[in-house]
Amino acid sequence: MTAAIDFTKNAKLLKAPPGMYRHDGDRFPGLYLNVGKRRSTWYLKKRVGGKVKSIKVGAFPDMDASQASKQGETKTTQVRTSPDITTVRDGWEKHCETSQAMGSMSDKHRADMTAKLERHAPDILKLHVADVTSARVQDVVNGLAKDGMKATARHVRTALGSAFNYANVPNPVSGKKVRAPSSGETETKWTLACNAHGLDEDDWSPMWEAIMGMDNALRCTAWVLMLFTGIRAGNVRSLRWDQIDLQMRTIHLPKMKNKLARTLPVCDTVARALTAIRAGDSDFVFPAHSKTGHIDQLDVLSTTIDGKQVPVLSQHDTRRHFMQAGAEAFLPDYVIHYLRGDVSGGKGNDMLMKYMKRMGNHRAPAEIEKVVLQRIKVEPSFDIVS
Repeated sequence: MTAAIDFTKNAKLLKAPPGMYRHDGDRFPGLYLNVGKRRSTWYLKKRVGGKVKSIKVGAFPDMDASQASKQGETKTTQVRTSPDITTVRDGWEKHCETSQAMGSMSDKHRADMTAKLERHAPDILKLHVADVTSARVQDVVNGLAKDGMKATARHVRTALGSAFNYANVPNPVSGKKVRAPSSGETETKWTLACNAHGLDEDDWSPMWEAIMGMDNALRCTAWVLMLFTGIRAGNVRSLRWDQIDLQMRTIHLPKMKNKLARTLPVCDTVARALTAIRAGDSDFVFPAHSKTGHIDQLDVLSTTIDGKQVPVLSQHDTRRHFMQAGAEAFLPDYVIHYLRGDVSGGKGNDMLMKYMKRMGNHRAPAEIEKVVLQRIKVEPSFDIVS
């Protein structure tokens, strides 16, 4: 049996014995408070679609009766107008399905963005769309920004905002409600480390030591590929063996971020690193126990400097170091961009093909390899990668 109690008296509610309560009066129609031994929860009973539904609103004393009544009405409206969208995950799936139906989202982009949300905002995905606050999303974005993952912070903010496109509640992300880091290029992790510790920026050996010091051979090799090819991390992590020709020393990227397909020549170091891990029957070069079947994330690498662990290399940094090595090898910009898989490398292809043919297909990556080897101050050995 439901007892009546004055919902405006929080002190009474805090002392109420376990049971279900309604307001003593008509101020909060349909609102109930379920008092348990450890927690109390607000519920709102409303007729929706010809049936009376009990909608969980939130916890007491986190919200009082007035706040609970208002939140309950918001959730009721959501149930009436968008019955298939309850959680943020529901909203995100709806956005993805609609975008893919319109041809504006690829399977790979959907998988990448979903993986980022599951990795960095799992608690928000579980929430009812009406329970998400701007502050909660901002906390996630702030945490990523503090860890130097500025691009990921922007991606998570955008994805969470899109999850509310078909939810009939105020979007907590839209406009300037949640701030994300700007997209302007920042210094590489290595440059920041050198500035802070007075190191030689041209000496890349600490970065190389961080790569080779990993206890996971596949992850180690993925970093080697990124550093010596400049290819985007997503393309490297999802590589399949049928994209690689070790005899011809090429990697074929069937569909890159810029929607181009390209077969790229690679240097000897890359070919040797891949040969060293060629084993097993997995289709993926870097298999993992994940939803995608391959490694989904490569965190920032750190090494010990002055007795402290200092970040020295991020995934995006490898593309910038590759560009730097190409410039030091006096290669034209369009060649370096082409080898990295950039869209700008697709311009002037006739001139590019003549240049590559004149040099020999593998001469350009070999010149970049020479600069990188000079910087890391060691001839790579992949005996440990087996």
